Amino acid sequence: MPKRITLKCTNHITRRRFAGGLLQAALLAAMAPEFIPLRLLAGDNTPSKKIQLGHIGVGGQGAGLLRNFLNVDSAASMAVCDPFRSRRENAGKLIQERQKLDPKLYNDFRDLLADKSIDAVVIATPDHWHVPIGLAAVRAGKDVYIEKPLGHSLAQNQAMLAAVKKHDRVFQYGTQQRSGELLKRGVELVLNGYIGELQRLEVWALGGHGGGSLDEIPVPDGLDYELYIGPAPMKPCTKDRITSAGSWYCSDYALGFIAGWGAHPLDIAIWGMDLDTKGPISFRGTGDFPTPNDLFDTCATWDVEVKFHDGIPMRFMSTNHAAPIVKKYRDDNQGDGTTFFGSKGWVSLSRNGVCASNPDWLKLKQCEGSKRVLYRNKYYKAFVDSVRERSPSVAPIEDALRSDAISHLSLMAVKSGGEVIWDPKKYKIKSAKELSDQMSHPIRGDWKQS
Repeated sequence: MPKRITLKCTNHITRRRFAGGLLQAALLAAMAPEFIPLRLLAGDNTPSKKIQLGHIGVGGQGAGLLRNFLNVDSAASMAVCDPFRSRRENAGKLIQERQKLDPKLYNDFRDLLADKSIDAVVIATPDHWHVPIGLAAVRAGKDVYIEKPLGHSLAQNQAMLAAVKKHDRVFQYGTQQRSGELLKRGVELVLNGYIGELQRLEVWALGGHGGGSLDEIPVPDGLDYELYIGPAPMKPCTKDRITSAGSWYCSDYALGFIAGWGAHPLDIAIWGMDLDTKGPISFRGTGDFPTPNDLFDTCATWDVEVKFHDGIPMRFMSTNHAAPIVKKYRDDNQGDGTTFFGSKGWVSLSRNGVCASNPDWLKLKQCEGSKRVLYRNKYYKAFVDSVRERSPSVAPIEDALRSDAISHLSLMAVKSGGEVIWDPKKYKIKSAKELSDQMSHPIRGDWKQS
């Protein structure tokens, strides 16, 4: 077995703002005056003005994001929206304490989006709300930071891409790991041929679980339940439906952790493959739905074989399937990770650490070769900077679309028990018509987006 080295990427990461001369030149060009919109060149809207943020969804993840954005000196959190009154009030208090200002508190995101003083919004709602609110936001002229995963359907993802381009908005995907300096270095090793010709990938993520009560309870005081359910089917309120677990593991709101956690390592895979629109072309796999008749009815474990356009295979697994495979070359195989195997060696990247077949590769601050990824070491400030500079984000909509499609198509393969054939250029399923019909799903009532 090849000699390996593991470097932890938690508190010992050396970070830099720019990655090499080529990237530095590109970023300086992006910051040139002709890229600054007129609204930032007049009156109080000069580039020195703080970017005014609105936060839509301030539960567990949204509250964490808020705390991070409050550390960005060039931004001000001016508004909060959440259908849970207690959540928006707690977020408002935090902003008051940290920024010494009184943010506007909204129950309905449409009221926040109508506020013309808001430049950009941070969307951290349950998954089924990501794209509907994102679409409304870019149509209202706001730039968007959207938590992973992206859409509840492939059609939603396609609509989000079209809207971002039509309205010329900044989009940043909330996968965070692209600001891990060691992960950036590992991706550039792959792109510059240190592992030789790419031959295959292994990608793994935390699985889900079953359970969840279907017993109806009264809607808690202070919750706008109609707005919370939104475009999903209206179902009775239960104690688990209105929790984070309900939003992760119930198919009314999410695909499950095949997307909810799979988004992290799949994003790194896309980052390191440089595939443009060529993408994956076929999917075949198995999975487990432990409690299909309970609230938590999504796929909990999976093992999917993915093939890309030039025959490169990728095995996408839940951690339980990956553990005995990954432990052959790295010890910390829990959580999530992405391993690139090539003709000359391998590089394995994870938030738990990075390791490689050649220890010397990971000692390089800058590898040889011309290929560089867009990198900024502070993920949240990177979004604010992109909004200010009108420059590309570190996690653009195109990459979000590619990685999220892998989750959707993998789940379709698991459910169908057969092969799913995908045309990434046309963003279309080429196999059975019933699978093509699953690219979209019904939207309840007035929430349907055109």
